[in-house]
Amino acid sequence: MAKVRSPRHIRRWVRHASATHEEAWRERLAVAGTGLVVHSRPGTKLLRLEVYGPDRMLRALTKEFGGKLERIDTVAIATRANAPRRPLRITADLAVIDVHGKWPEAKPRPRILLRIAGAMAFGTGEHATTAACLRFLHREAAQAGEDWTMLDIGTGSGILAIAAEKLGAKKVDAFDNDERAVQAARANIRRNRSRRTNLTKKNLLQWKPRQRHPVVVANVFSEILRLAAPQITAAVRSGGCLILSGILRSQENETLESFLPRGFQLEAISRRGKWVTLQLRSLQVPY
Repeated sequence: MAKVRSPRHIRRWVRHASATHEEAWRERLAVAGTGLVVHSRPGTKLLRLEVYGPDRMLRALTKEFGGKLERIDTVAIATRANAPRRPLRITADLAVIDVHGKWPEAKPRPRILLRIAGAMAFGTGEHATTAACLRFLHREAAQAGEDWTMLDIGTGSGILAIAAEKLGAKKVDAFDNDERAVQAARANIRRNRSRRTNLTKKNLLQWKPRQRHPVVVANVFSEILRLAAPQITAAVRSGGCLILSGILRSQENETLESFLPRGFQLEAISRRGKWVTLQLRSLQVPY
């Protein structure tokens, strides 16, 4: 059977917009199921919106919202994304390093060292949402006992799934809707010799959970979190931990309003810059 190769060049839709309308653009584009990336710089009043997806969809976005289409070299982007990054310590015994790097000899080596190549997938540990999820996950794993499992929704690079396995999860289910993320996560799973992680491609908004887990992590846009709240909460075991991220500070309350009435209580909040990560606990009586 011939090997299927990823395209060398892909197209993306690009548009600049006012930073004051960020939430409206996220709502408008994320709900449509697009691969939205928002770039912002402190002190500026403009956002750069990027969407990756099928050419027909991108042409429709251009027709409806303006902007322009660009042809990009995926190999060049992956090369830049995989350029050596500085080692990143998350906790005393958990750190992230890229595939090219070495842990500094002058620093104590952590017990768990994750080797993550981000490429075009989200999640290498530097972003506030990923780092907060890792810290919450580390703390939960310490008190989860034996035979715990985790579900990683929107796995991106696979970093949270890999970390869960290294922290003691006997099984990890992970999925993402982006084929590039699935490919990157699969490579990272092999790189870290993770053998208890089951990775699949799924659309969160069309997914129906078939089992409950004591730990569930969902690091996706808050608009998607709110739409998928029934499915996400149904995947958490009674008394289990739910970690939610990808939430802007301005969306914190409405996100909580989507989850707390479903039988959850708030345990911890991490606020870093404009991002919020929530740790919830399922009440003993299932919703």
